[in-house]
Amino acid sequence: AILMGLQRKPLHFRCDGVVQLVATRFHAWGALPFLTEQAQPLNRLATTLGQEWDALAARIEPAARARDYDAAVAIVEAHLLEKLQTKTADLKQVAAAARMLHLRKGQFRVAELAERCNLSSRQLQRQFRDALGASPKALARAIRFEEIRRRLMFEPEQSLTALAYEYGYADQAHFIRDFKAFAERTPGEFARDMRAIHEVFRDHDDVVFVQVPSARRR
Repeated sequence: AILMGLQRKPLHFRCDGVVQLVATRFHAWGALPFLTEQAQPLNRLATTLGQEWDALAARIEPAARARDYDAAVAIVEAHLLEKLQTKTADLKQVAAAARMLHLRKGQFRVAELAERCNLSSRQLQRQFRDALGASPKALARAIRFEEIRRRLMFEPEQSLTALAYEYGYADQAHFIRDFKAFAERTPGEFARDMRAIHEVFRDHDDVVFVQVPSARRR
């Protein structure tokens, strides 16, 4: 069982053989109530989450090996709901601020966000650091990158200039630099790779690419 916090670079796993993953993707503030030690930083990869999570992984394994992913997801969901009932972490203000960032696709000034939450900029920064292990600005940048990455994944032919304008970049150079900081490749290179993948899908009728719409993610 592993936990990945807010990533600022691609995270590469090198594995041998068949790899089966069952994962839960939380909103930025969502994982904190489930951690035994809530003060631990969330901005790094943690590999020691404790016996409880290793036991959960062991319970999931038979379902995953049988490719019964609905059963595996049900086990995880039941475990998380049970734990959530016993947690009292108050994340209302952080959650409200993060939701605003999601709704505005990362395009929010910190001062404006703090004012909307009836907090000072310093208070907002501190609450984000404690709950997320990252600043509001870092989360906003990650959200904006993720929105653009998703657009290019499904529509790699669209205009990069139009995308830069839509997501509030002052110029193309800033857009390219920001995207490359997260993806370690330019938006043009990413779009080219996505076009190649789309070609593979068109050439193979038995290949299906599915991503849950963002409105359904939790």
